[in-house]
Amino acid sequence: MGVVYLAEQEQPFHRRVALKIIKVGMDTRDVIARFEAERQALALMDHPSIAHVYDAGATTEGRPFFVMEYVPGIPSPPGRARERRW
Repeated sequence: MGVVYLAEQEQPFHRRVALKIIKVGMDTRDVIARFEAERQALALMDHPSIAHVYDAGATTEGRPFFVMEYVPGIPSPPGRARERRW
């Protein structure tokens, strides 16, 4: 449903973040509704083992995304992790 990128937030703070966005071509109404429900649920949670949501929105193409706290851990399999600037 979504893909997560390691990104750098430059404004208003400079920090590494995780950026989750719906995959191209997966933006059906049902997928968008589940994605937005996930985004809302994570935004309401406050637990040390759950990444905090910093921001949310949509791309210029209308694909929803959210920006979360980056939590270092076990790397993704090759070809899965990508770096982007945000």
